Amino acid sequence: MPLTTGPIENTGNQPANATSVRIKILNLTGGLITGVVRVFRLNGTRQLLSTTPFAANANASTFVTPSVGGAAQYEVEIVPNQTGGLYSVYGRTASGVLITAQRFVNSELTEIL
Repeated sequence: MPLTTGPIENTGNQPANATSVRIKILNLTGGLITGVVRVFRLNGTRQLLSTTPFAANANASTFVTPSVGGAAQYEVEIVPNQTGGLYSVYGRTASGVLITAQRFVNSELTEIL
């Protein structure tokens, strides 16, 4: 069951616009969760910027931090191999500061059918 943030506006953010996005993966299962995170540019036509694999061990967490490629608008898709994970997404500035206006917790992500 893939999840999406939907469109994220990346202009006029404080303290700065996002240059990357941090995706935190929390595995609540007894086995390994793997999958990919896809980042899309939405400036006009939807364009795939990156596909980043992840693997979270049983009852553990990990994160990936792909670039948003200077996009004025972007979307993040999380595509796990199974259920049992919780996810959060944060935009990050070039200096690594999290952008609270670009924060998505698990309950705010939309399942893609």
